[in-house]
Amino acid sequence: MSWTSIFTEEELYKMRVRSVTDFLRCETPQAVEASIELAKYINRQGMDSQNYPLVLEILVAGNYHVIDALLEGEDAFDYFAKVEVNAYIVDFALKLLDQYAPGNLYEKVLQIIFGIIYRTYHSPKEGYRIYPLTLEHLNAIGKYLDKTKDQRDSINRFILDILGDIGGFKSINKADPVIDKLAAHAIAIRNAFFDRRLGMEKVIPEKLLVRDDYKKNTVMPRDVVPFKA
Repeated sequence: MSWTSIFTEEELYKMRVRSVTDFLRCETPQAVEASIELAKYINRQGMDSQNYPLVLEILVAGNYHVIDALLEGEDAFDYFAKVEVNAYIVDFALKLLDQYAPGNLYEKVLQIIFGIIYRTYHSPKEGYRIYPLTLEHLNAIGKYLDKTKDQRDSINRFILDILGDIGGFKSINKADPVIDKLAAHAIAIRNAFFDRRLGMEKVIPEKLLVRDDYKKNTVMPRDVVPFKA
């Protein structure tokens, strides 16, 4: 009896995808451990244009043990400089920021995400061609500013630079009101951070600013195995 009479190739493929998807959620210590080993494998092989979607899936759960294994010896901010940015990557980055509350993403995940966004919109004209922004996207970026820390904090610095680039790009003779509105909102968020008399809720909906702590929801592995190259 041929194995194809039991499972089709498509069914087997779906099983594999489902199995990987299940453990990447990091909902049990065993799943965290499996994810750590996968992250170590990607770290050794190197992230590239073929496996970056899998890396993005690792970022969704954001388990810091897994992220640390993925980034061993790497700079988080420049991690995605290895692949050419595209709409899929940018869409993922912006949706991840929108999905989580401030404080609910591991700092190294934020560094990866803001590295993607910074490189995309450092030249806003080119960035808008890849993925047009909305005011909601700017709110999702700006809500991670932390006024209890100064502008030298790495995450604050990334965000302020991104907002500065977007705020500095305006249409000629006010020909594009959408672009100009984005620039104005980016500047308003940036100014609210520097103005100690002004709360961020004046420029970003207050419900988006409620902070959380990623550590309280992190599932721990049973044992952390040191990384060996």
